[in-house]
Amino acid sequence: MFFSRMEDFLEKNIEGFFNRKFSSNLQLAEIEKILDRLLIRHKQRINRAIFVPDTFTITMSQKDFAELNTPQNIIELKLFLYKSVIIKDYFMKKKPTINILKSLDLKLGVCDIKASFSPDTQIQSSVSADTEGTQGTIVVPASSKELFIGSPKINQEMKFASLTITQGPDKDSYMEIGDKQIHIGRRDKNEFIITDINVSRLHAYITFENGRHILHDANSLNGTTVNDTKISSFCLCPGDKIQMGNTIIIYDIL
Repeated sequence: MFFSRMEDFLEKNIEGFFNRKFSSNLQLAEIEKILDRLLIRHKQRINRAIFVPDTFTITMSQKDFAELNTPQNIIELKLFLYKSVIIKDYFMKKKPTINILKSLDLKLGVCDIKASFSPDTQIQSSVSADTEGTQGTIVVPASSKELFIGSPKINQEMKFASLTITQGPDKDSYMEIGDKQIHIGRRDKNEFIITDINVSRLHAYITFENGRHILHDANSLNGTTVNDTKISSFCLCPGDKIQMGNTIIIYDIL
């Protein structure tokens, strides 16, 4: 606890001092560094799963606000959060909300970031026992923190993970995925089509739940394995090896 407080003090005073001294603008990389630290600091372990905040309010100087409060920058920060959650093997109940506010009190290059869970959040875990993760009903206590006015709505679909076939008839086939459901198999209307004759027409599908990609076998004839273990559903992590018939697919983040 002492070291955590000391880290906060040094970050706010020493880093802030140099930012003010050289009048440097606030950079996205600096914000990402703080967001990453906040995920670790505010994580909550619930039934063996680790959940992290999904609402972030970033307050900065008027000049930094004018430069950074753009739809593209908000997309970049959300993509960073998606990837960080997956890499750390965390869960996030809702899609991240990022609010950027301006303040007359903050100097150029300095920001204040608050993280919180969405209020009245009840987490229903859909991760099966195959993952050795969470299952059943999980409840995150409601946050008493104030909710702020949201930043501009962004309809652009964000891609932050990938599927790459490394073995089989469709070797080198590649697809980037985000928060949309993906169907995998031989039928033409699947988003990820595999021509392997040992793969079912609808062999499996991937959903996006609690900030993670969940692979589900669709009652396929020959089954689905992840890292050589047969699964019915599985929470994917970077580097996982998915096998369907004679086809091997690697899941990773972008």
